[in-house]
Amino acid sequence: MNKCIQSMTGFGRAQLETDQLSAVCEIRALNGRYFEADLRLPKFLYEIDAPIRRALNEKLERGTITCIFNISFPNFRPQDQQISINTGLAEAYLERYKALSLALDLDFRDPFREIIRIPDVIQSGERAIDASVKEAIIALSLKAADHLIQFREEEGRATGRKLLLLVDAIQGDLDIVSSHEEDRRLGLRTRIYAQLAEHVLAELRDTNRFEQEILLYLDKWDIAEEKQRLQQHVGYFKQCLEKEPFGRKLNFIAQEMGREMNTMGVKSNYFPMQQAVVEMKEKLEQIKEQVLNLV
Repeated sequence: MNKCIQSMTGFGRAQLETDQLSAVCEIRALNGRYFEADLRLPKFLYEIDAPIRRALNEKLERGTITCIFNISFPNFRPQDQQISINTGLAEAYLERYKALSLALDLDFRDPFREIIRIPDVIQSGERAIDASVKEAIIALSLKAADHLIQFREEEGRATGRKLLLLVDAIQGDLDIVSSHEEDRRLGLRTRIYAQLAEHVLAELRDTNRFEQEILLYLDKWDIAEEKQRLQQHVGYFKQCLEKEPFGRKLNFIAQEMGREMNTMGVKSNYFPMQQAVVEMKEKLEQIKEQVLNLV
């Protein structure tokens, strides 16, 4: 089964409502060379961070992912929550407050409100979470990932249409290059012949050898191989776009296309052909920008 083309950016959301649990998972994805995930789980669910991370990596492959969970328990009773007070820590802070007021010669005021806001002075015990709840949260994250993939595929199809138009336009520019090939060759031959004839031809008795020298010189400016390779790269790009549109692979093909275009631009030495090469390069840059956003 062929892989659908996917954009790297997107948004996914999933919601779960049961007697025990009310949960929402939202995933936002941005461009990234590799898979990077920022999971924002409540502290009491940290132990399922790694399983969720692995599952999302397998599903989403690439991109910078932010996954936010909003979780509550509808039937939670306040009396079930364990709260402890670190009296020793509170007393230590109180003594420091008193010492500071004496050192600065300031009136000492009751610092109760400040002390209870200090981290770890008041601690809440972690809830005991059933395995079924943990499994439900993991499943919820995968459901949100599926929604994100749908979003990615919609964006990917739009990107695929743009890429196909651009690569077809490059093919059109390559046809323009080919249409000027004979005129360029005749022009080069005439110019070279005129420049060399008065200096070399008079000293040569064998005019056939002179013609061979001209042909050898023209071969140095021949771009037939570059055109053929570029044609192959264009075809391969379209084939991969249809069957296995992985962003990295398409980017590698685009780089190879660029190499052939650069060589053609240097060797063509003919303005109409160089213009067509410039047009190809402009479209190739657009292709590279689009490909960077593919998974």
